[in-house]
Amino acid sequence: MLKRLVCIGFFSVLSVLSTASMAIEFEKGKHFAVVAEQASESPKVTEYFSFYCPHCFRFEPIIDAMHAALPAGTTFVKNHVDSLPGRNPEIEHMLTKALFSAEILHVDKTMIPAIFNYIHVNKADFSNQQDLKNLFVINDVEGEAFDKTMSSFAVNAQFNKAQRSTAALRAAGIHTVPTVIVNDKYQVIANSITSTDEYIALVLYLLNKTES
Repeated sequence: MLKRLVCIGFFSVLSVLSTASMAIEFEKGKHFAVVAEQASESPKVTEYFSFYCPHCFRFEPIIDAMHAALPAGTTFVKNHVDSLPGRNPEIEHMLTKALFSAEILHVDKTMIPAIFNYIHVNKADFSNQQDLKNLFVINDVEGEAFDKTMSSFAVNAQFNKAQRSTAALRAAGIHTVPTVIVNDKYQVIANSITSTDEYIALVLYLLNKTES
């Protein structure tokens, strides 16, 4: 039976972005978990999230800060997931394609916050693709460009890749979002992290980790 993903809030300690710095030795089982034997060939950080998850919404400033701190040559992937309790899978799939469309159209820095705000600030929801298109249009994306990109081969290919990546996450026994995986091998455990700086330091540590 397919387990549904659950949105959890492990960032209560980071409800206000902190820039406090302190020396910390990261420990397996406390700060990170090994979820695969083989690491990616090149540096990579993947965030699994849902636009419907309120904790993912609050997590975005931390993700933005972490993304900005990644060394050159690091691939950063936002992987939108589906199957959250009570959500329409067709709309979730549409939002996954919207994320990739925004990236292809180079409006992701505008549209990711816009979609989050539409759901969590405006307390609205998408009934169909026209609702989503309207949001893109009011954020200065041409309707024709939106339609063409949403139905493009590139978006469908990325959608299928994201579905496979989400399936692999579930197969590894991870059923919560937001979840960050480093180098396809290490899961960030944020419960014991007390500042944004520590979180970034942990991700950088895992990017350079060569042993289990």
